[in-house]
Amino acid sequence: MSASTPYINAVELDIVPAAYEAFKAAALANAAASVKEPGCRQFDVLFEESDPHHVLLYEVYDDAAALAAHRETPHFKTYWEVSGPMIAKRVPRHFAPIGFHAKAR
Repeated sequence: MSASTPYINAVELDIVPAAYEAFKAAALANAAASVKEPGCRQFDVLFEESDPHHVLLYEVYDDAAALAAHRETPHFKTYWEVSGPMIAKRVPRHFAPIGFHAKAR
């Protein structure tokens, strides 16, 4: 992977239904703080329309070191501690891009 190739971290989560609103608040706070980090290019919080308690975190970093640095931030540590009991299942996946296509706004 070249130095300019982004590192993608995608995490599928099944959220305990009773904790969904609290989880959403914690995830959105973490995402908003994360995109301010130097190595974070994008951080999306998505839910599956057919199952709103199934959430996808889609994160794009400059490299694996930027993801590791993200995991050391106070806001991530708070998110991790608070959200842990709200998550019934967690499946992390790491992806490498084949191509990115975005429309300029």
